[in-house]
Amino acid sequence: MQKYKNYNYVIPFWKYSIKYAAQAIDFRALIFSHIPELNNFVFLPPKQEGCLRAENIPNEPDADNAAVGKLLYLTFTLFQYYFNLIKTVRVMQNYIQKRVSLKKHKHLSRRLWLAGLLLAASMVRLPAQTPPPLPDSLAKIQLSNVEIKWVRPNGEMPFAGTHVNRDQINDNIGNGSINNLFENIPSMLITSDAGNGIGATAMRLRGIDHTRINVTLNGIELNDAESQGTWFVNLPNLSSYTQNLTLQRGVGTSTNGAVAFGGSINFETLESDNDKPFLEVLSSAGSFYTFKNSVAAGTGLIKQRFSATAFYSNLQSRGYVEHATANLNSAYFTAQYRLLDFKKGKDYGTLRFNLMYGNEKTGLAWNGTDAETLKKNRRYNSCGIYSDNEGNEQHYNNETDNYQQTHYQLFYNYKKEKQGREGLTHAFDLNVGLHLTRGIGYYEQYKDNRRYSDYSGLIPVMDTTFRIADTVTNRVDTVVKELKKDLVVRKFLDNYFYGFTFNFSDEIRNIQKQSMLRWTIGGAVNEYDGKHYGDIVWTEVASGVSPHFRWYNNTGRKFQANIYGKIEYMPLRRLLLYGDVQYRYIDYSVKGIDDNFRDLTHRYRWANFINPKAGISYYLDSRLRNALYFSFAMSHREPTRSDIVDAPADRVPVAETLYDFELGYSLNTGKFAFNANLYYMYYHDQLVLTGELNDVGDPLMANVDKSYRTGIELVASYRPVRFFLWRINGTFSLNKILNYKNYVIDYDTYSYREESLGVTDIAFSPNVIAGNEFVFTPLKNFDIALQTRFVSRQYLDNSSNSKFSLKPYSVSNLQLSYTIHTKPVEAIRLFFTVNNLFNMKYESNGSFYQYFEGGTLCQYDAYNPQAGINFLGGISLKF
Repeated sequence: MQKYKNYNYVIPFWKYSIKYAAQAIDFRALIFSHIPELNNFVFLPPKQEGCLRAENIPNEPDADNAAVGKLLYLTFTLFQYYFNLIKTVRVMQNYIQKRVSLKKHKHLSRRLWLAGLLLAASMVRLPAQTPPPLPDSLAKIQLSNVEIKWVRPNGEMPFAGTHVNRDQINDNIGNGSINNLFENIPSMLITSDAGNGIGATAMRLRGIDHTRINVTLNGIELNDAESQGTWFVNLPNLSSYTQNLTLQRGVGTSTNGAVAFGGSINFETLESDNDKPFLEVLSSAGSFYTFKNSVAAGTGLIKQRFSATAFYSNLQSRGYVEHATANLNSAYFTAQYRLLDFKKGKDYGTLRFNLMYGNEKTGLAWNGTDAETLKKNRRYNSCGIYSDNEGNEQHYNNETDNYQQTHYQLFYNYKKEKQGREGLTHAFDLNVGLHLTRGIGYYEQYKDNRRYSDYSGLIPVMDTTFRIADTVTNRVDTVVKELKKDLVVRKFLDNYFYGFTFNFSDEIRNIQKQSMLRWTIGGAVNEYDGKHYGDIVWTEVASGVSPHFRWYNNTGRKFQANIYGKIEYMPLRRLLLYGDVQYRYIDYSVKGIDDNFRDLTHRYRWANFINPKAGISYYLDSRLRNALYFSFAMSHREPTRSDIVDAPADRVPVAETLYDFELGYSLNTGKFAFNANLYYMYYHDQLVLTGELNDVGDPLMANVDKSYRTGIELVASYRPVRFFLWRINGTFSLNKILNYKNYVIDYDTYSYREESLGVTDIAFSPNVIAGNEFVFTPLKNFDIALQTRFVSRQYLDNSSNSKFSLKPYSVSNLQLSYTIHTKPVEAIRLFFTVNNLFNMKYESNGSFYQYFEGGTLCQYDAYNPQAGINFLGGISLKF
């Protein structure tokens, strides 16, 4: 095949493409008809284990599909200008190839490629800047040696997903925050409180917030049991010791965790199975006084049994938003031991121990900035602002979040393969995991101008005034009122999360018939024990209590258990049938007093969560390069702690139900990969904000009867030549609530004004998310990547009020990296990143509420601004 990799052979594809596309003919047959010699080659089917359905990165260019990239031009005119760009550059290259030897002038060819791309890109015009970047792709998933592997689907499963390997992680590691990885995943949105991606961050997938996205760490649930959210700031620099990241959109398989309700993410941490010892150090610096330093070391494989790896890092930044500082420490240790008996020649499995530690101190910046202040000072932060006795504005310097979290994981894995009769092969796989997560910390706040009577145990500060009530009798009345004073509080979380997970699978393959049957049974039992309490650490005036007085205390205990069984059956080489069912049981109890004196004592049980899934996948050609798939999944989700405790006793929300339908097509020809995925997610009793408040003024999450999300996700990657890779994706969706009722509080009458709005858009769910990435390698080991992402308008609430929304934005990032290999140092890597290349002003998150007061409709909106152009560069050395 090397004979045809000179790209001089031009296939007259255009005159056949429309005819053959309409007749749904295999494009490879067309190509083979033009190059008969290729029929002499034998193409083996790809290995079925450890693959996701969509988004494979193309391999090196393959002559038998030199023009297949134009398929997207014929099918999706929306991306027309991209392919015109490629076509223009290819014409330039072919022109040079006819006159100049590429072997002698390969650098000239690459310069022409780069010049053509930059010229064409400079002529592109998109709404609100430029198109978005999304290097989403899935290479084959390499399963770790020891982990709970059932967090991902095995085989060619009928689900759309993304896999990011270690090399891609290194290319996008940036400042080490998880944002750098998530920014390039289709349908994913990231927001940062500090504005520069360091510190507190949050994610949305298909418009679904992080409380509905299941996240696992080596197969162990990472979501907080009570809030159901995932706070990556508790594990700073997680991406720095991540080996692989796998994401499924939609419900996916039930084995992906207990709260998968629209998306699933699994992180596999670095392994310790390196054959040789190593040492790696990294140092970087950037805008906003950002500094990162890390060191990693490994023992290598000792006596073919034991290996260990350790990692430590520190990341500091002042943040884009004022006072949104961050000081993040992270440590990771893993050790692996193989139970080998060399005398008997037997392998009894592998033990692996992981320890992950994170310690963070970040300045609070969650309030956002109102629209008027945003025009004057985009970096303004109202958290910690108070007025002194002279009325001057001051900032409390310790308005911070302080938390540390330690994860302990112990895994045992045993594999055995046995040859049977008539070409049958049995492969057994047993995985067992024990885990413990210890978390403790607090956030500290300055409370300005507050009544002490609102804090149980404090003595109110009273003011006594006298006035003459009767001038004739000179009767004097005494008026007593409570004064408002300042204080400082700390709210603590102190929790343990522990349990075990397991799974056992038996895979039976018939090599002669090319069939496969895999059945799996597994489950998990977890217990959460969490304390919530608050201390008053300072008061402006004497309050009658000692320092660190505890004014509230309550506990939450949550027991979760799930068991599942699934079957994957491949009766034919080109057909896969899949089915599984999961049963979940949840027992949650709360005891104690909340910070508003409310007694929270209650017990909640959900014992009827049965979640079935089924799917089918079929290859349309014998070479297993393009396929159709369909799946249906059902999922239930219990309310979060805040959904329950903030609701009135007679308004406790019920569990949500989701019905997820996915239909897709994927194509992978070697240098071109494409996936189109249609989804329809229908919700019953979805929890949303309706404008209602509880008795202390906190917003309520209420069940709405019917709502849905539907759309199409398009992902493609194309490598026309060795030194250029192009990735593109887009999500086009509708996200609606049917028969929505909006409530606005009237403080004059303390009642609600109700308004029926009919069909409305779901908040924070843009109709368009698109991305683009060009990766160019002009020299060996030197990469240039230009990434762009576009996000359409997002509403701040569910009333579809365009006046209070996040405007569309498009942001581009430029990444440069160069690796030098020497004898004393194995690898010297230099990297430099320019974020928000065109210095766009945009906001990625916000909040909004309205109320009536004095007969006037009052409104308040707040936004989270993101940083303009900023830089980060550094060096890493590997010995």
